Amino acid sequence: MSSEDGKAVFAQSTFLNGVGVVPQNHEAIEIWLRSVHDQYAASLYRYALALTCRVEDAQDAVQEVFARISREPRRFVEVRNVRAYLFSATRNAAYSILRGRRRCEALHDAICSDIAAVCAPDTRRMSATIIVIRQAMEQLSIEQREVLVLRILDQMTFKEIAETVRAPINTVAGRYRYGIEKLRRALSSIDNK
Repeated sequence: MSSEDGKAVFAQSTFLNGVGVVPQNHEAIEIWLRSVHDQYAASLYRYALALTCRVEDAQDAVQEVFARISREPRRFVEVRNVRAYLFSATRNAAYSILRGRRRCEALHDAICSDIAAVCAPDTRRMSATIIVIRQAMEQLSIEQREVLVLRILDQMTFKEIAETVRAPINTVAGRYRYGIEKLRRALSSIDNK
């Protein structure tokens, strides 16, 4: 089927709230999805951004909505109020992202607290130590963070870590050394105060 045939099939479909009901062939479905996206994406993005307060999270929420629709476009036919459905789906996706972010931040806080307890057993300085470690950990690469957590908190050997992350032992040891150096420099700022 040519592009013009797809447009003709799309043009012949009935419209629901300004958006064509799902056509039956692949090319027409792509055209239909593009029209839905073009009509609503900017508004959905603004809404998701208001909920998540992060550009990346808002983009992810909107992308998830349209990915879900594109995976099962025929389910979308049953929708009576397309606009309400899209905003509701965007809200659900944004809240899912926010729940994941809260879990991640809680886990990150727990890890930083555990590392602070190992690095600075003086409880009077624990709060400052946790803050400094959290900031320093955010500056590390994900590879350095995972090695530090596995080595310090889980007390794995470099060989065990290498097997876990599927990297050479020397690479793992280097990640640990550089990560520890960055943490020490950050912690020295507390000692100098």
